[in-house]
Amino acid sequence: MKFTIKLETELSWGETRSHEICTLERRTLDASSEDLGLCLADAKSLLKEIQRALLQDQVEEIGEIARVCRFCGTYLAVHDRRQRRIDTLFGRVTVEVLRVRMCMCGLPGFPTLKVARSPLTRLLPDHATPELRRLQAELGARHSFREAAWLLNELTPCARQNHVTIRNRLATIAEDIADSELPATTEADRHSNPSGVTVFLDSAYVRSRPEYQRRNFEIIVGSIESERREKRRFGLSVIGANNPRAYLRRNLESAGWRDGTAVTVLSDGDPALPRFVRDATGADVRHILDWWHISIRIRHVETTFQTLFSLLDDSVGLEVEKLVQNLRWRIWHGQTARALDAIEVLFRFGMRVRRQTVGRTNDAAFSAVARTMELQTYLEYNRAALVDYDLRRRSGKAVSTSRAEGLVNDIANARMGKKRRMRWSPKGAHRVATVRAAALDGRLGKGQLRAA
Repeated sequence: MKFTIKLETELSWGETRSHEICTLERRTLDASSEDLGLCLADAKSLLKEIQRALLQDQVEEIGEIARVCRFCGTYLAVHDRRQRRIDTLFGRVTVEVLRVRMCMCGLPGFPTLKVARSPLTRLLPDHATPELRRLQAELGARHSFREAAWLLNELTPCARQNHVTIRNRLATIAEDIADSELPATTEADRHSNPSGVTVFLDSAYVRSRPEYQRRNFEIIVGSIESERREKRRFGLSVIGANNPRAYLRRNLESAGWRDGTAVTVLSDGDPALPRFVRDATGADVRHILDWWHISIRIRHVETTFQTLFSLLDDSVGLEVEKLVQNLRWRIWHGQTARALDAIEVLFRFGMRVRRQTVGRTNDAAFSAVARTMELQTYLEYNRAALVDYDLRRRSGKAVSTSRAEGLVNDIANARMGKKRRMRWSPKGAHRVATVRAAALDGRLGKGQLRAA
């Protein structure tokens, strides 16, 4: 059995062309499973030939349209014809491109200058299609550079890829994202009152390459949410970005923030995180301590005191046991002073038991005192960031940085975690984090790469 595949092109001026793409033969007598349908090699070869024929006809028509001056309608002369190589997802194609003389109708006196331009340069300044650039960057952000190159070579008919190509493409896309323009502001955005913006922040540590003389460095990840815009994710390395504060400010503006907009920051208590947002906005921000980090420390206190009470007589510490049971409720409802008073009572009770007991009971009292001191220090250090979490939750507002906690895995650990056994430069890690965040937001999709 023989199959002939042809491509027919109808140009805008009515001309019709036919291209014979390929001929496939399949056995029907004594056929095997491998003779059924297309195999990967056939599909790659077929797509490559279709891309070649399609691109050549497209480039030719674009060149003919470019010969007509859009201002005066003059039919412009052809300066020369040159061969141009275009990298696409379906192969590297060499096409013949017109270079057209520029019309001087817009200049005084109509000077006789011979200046030529190629319409393809405006469309593909990098000589690569956006789809290939996006896929190279996204695979490089999800997998190792060598593995990303192998996937492209194995599954697509594109030109031979290697790890250096993938790494360089990812770096280019990351720079495009960092330098991209802000989304257009609508008339409603300009006239409406600025709404609040909430920033969820967390950080992860990445192993550093030896030449940077440090064991690891920090990657900040976050999510920006507002009422008028979609959620905006970001990732950056403070020491790897050229201007980290300007980068964060650009992400805030893309999420709907403007001067005068109230900003709320939720973090785990690291003072550098809200300070970073404050420096980027140039204004005060409201910092709220993440409830999960408080809750886990309360749980440690509850567990250690339960163990301690199980080793004491039932009549000892009944009032203290009630304080332990009510501690979480007091902090949840914003009663910080009462909670700290209760923690002080728990601390004194634990110290008294330590002085009066030995053995397992003494060890349990030591653990209870240590956990109580840890909770007390954490709350005192972040006292200004404690709020009425119950009221905030009933108002439909966030009380946890769970969104940012998930981004630590999605942006940092999945590509740069310890299990990957890789070491990074700060700039390289910043580029990967930038591209991974853009991929999660869908900003690398069709028609969105330049506006990411």
